[in-house]
Amino acid sequence: MTIICTGKIANTTVGHIDHAMSYVSGFQHLGHEVYLMEHVGANRCTDARGQKVPFELWEGQRHFEAVAKAYGVWPRACLIYKGGKATFGMPFSEAVKVAKRCDLLMTRSGQIHKAPEIFNHARRRAYFDGNPGNTQVMLEKEGGAYEALDQYHDLFTLGLNIGAASCGIPTGNRRWRPLVRPVFLPMWPVRSDPASRGFTTISTWKGRALLEWKGHFSGEKSDNWLKFIALPKKTGAQFEVAMKLEAHGDQADAALFTKNGWRLTDPEKLENLDDYRNFIGQSGAEFSVAHNRYVAFSTGWFSDRSALYLASGKPVLVQSTSIENHLPTGKGLLTFNTMDEAAAGVEEIKRNYPAHCKAAREIAETYFDSDKVLTKLLEQVGGSAG
Repeated sequence: MTIICTGKIANTTVGHIDHAMSYVSGFQHLGHEVYLMEHVGANRCTDARGQKVPFELWEGQRHFEAVAKAYGVWPRACLIYKGGKATFGMPFSEAVKVAKRCDLLMTRSGQIHKAPEIFNHARRRAYFDGNPGNTQVMLEKEGGAYEALDQYHDLFTLGLNIGAASCGIPTGNRRWRPLVRPVFLPMWPVRSDPASRGFTTISTWKGRALLEWKGHFSGEKSDNWLKFIALPKKTGAQFEVAMKLEAHGDQADAALFTKNGWRLTDPEKLENLDDYRNFIGQSGAEFSVAHNRYVAFSTGWFSDRSALYLASGKPVLVQSTSIENHLPTGKGLLTFNTMDEAAAGVEEIKRNYPAHCKAAREIAETYFDSDKVLTKLLEQVGGSAG
């Protein structure tokens, strides 16, 4: 099959990039002819100060190329500016030729539909929703205008409960197929570091718009962090979070974390795939809360990042979003709702650490292996894994 993968790559953080690029690596591993394409408009072309720059001078071009090379798809890559007025990588004429024989266009994020000569030619178009809850509510409120979702044949979501009676999120009268993110396991080997950082994660504090649906509000992710901020003192374990706090309150917020025993790291230091892998690989385990929209509406969301901790052989202890019916919990992957449950999870991981490490990798191999996840995806869109 000829497959075009697309996502926000050119000026996006490395954690989001790895999810989008796992389709590229995974489909290639299955033997398909894979291309990477991304559409950008003038508003994306900015410098480090946030000032607009011409496309041909935009540093995002170099970043796009570096990512494509790191994941083995360069030079089969095309960064498309304003519908094809300019490109970086493949010439637009060559990209259109690829689109005309494209069997599947796989979108993780981005606005590839604004390049209709690419988008419209694909025989099949599939969209993977990595922001469950918000996507469906916006679709319900705005209809087909939201992210051109009505132009996709198949809709997948990281919200494993979307469409179930237990989930308080609408479906927008669409069929959402639950699917975990794929992990290309050869790029995420088991890592054992005797000088591990203890419990770590990479997170956000605030910044996303609050989700409101039928009078219920999601709240900020910071609300959940505050519920569990005393966990280091309660357990005596080592905790670290790579998180950029809001500029208007960063000193007070940072002091609150450090007062409670957290080590704070600047996530902007994780500039590339190697930095990202090393941060996770040098961790002992992951501890993280979830954005409250995922918790309050029981979406069954599971973090892109947590899947990489599992693949690296790192136990994961995360706030429950009602994933327990979809992924095995209790060994390698543990969930919590209360402070006491979180503290018990920390103690359990410390007490049986080697067994939890082994179980973590086994979960990744069973549930997140890109060979398995993408084969299932292709079966559902009517394609072939051969």
